[in-house]
Amino acid sequence: MVDDAAAVPLWTRAVADERFRAELIDDPLRAVAAAGNIDVSSEQMRLLDEMDATSRAELVTEVVRRVHWAGGAARFGGIGSDGRIGGLPGT
Repeated sequence: MVDDAAAVPLWTRAVADERFRAELIDDPLRAVAAAGNIDVSSEQMRLLDEMDATSRAELVTEVVRRVHWAGGAARFGGIGSDGRIGGLPGT
C-alpha cells in the first residue's frame, strides 16, 4: 500500500518483528496502519482480513518457519538423509 522505496515488505517485517507478527495475527488492518511504512498489496490485506485469527496465525507461522528454514539451509546446507545439517560428513 506504500510506494516509498524505504517501505519494508509485509513478510520481512512479520519475520523480523515478533510484536508486529502478533499484532498482524490479531488485527491485520490495525497492525499495518500502526506500523507505518509497510509495503503490502491490497490483495494481501484482503486475504489476511478475511481469515479468522486461527487461520492467520497458521499462515504467519508457516511463512516465518519457511523463511527461517531457507535461511538456515542457505547458511549451513540442507538436512541430509541422516538428519544432520549439511548431510553426511565428507559429502
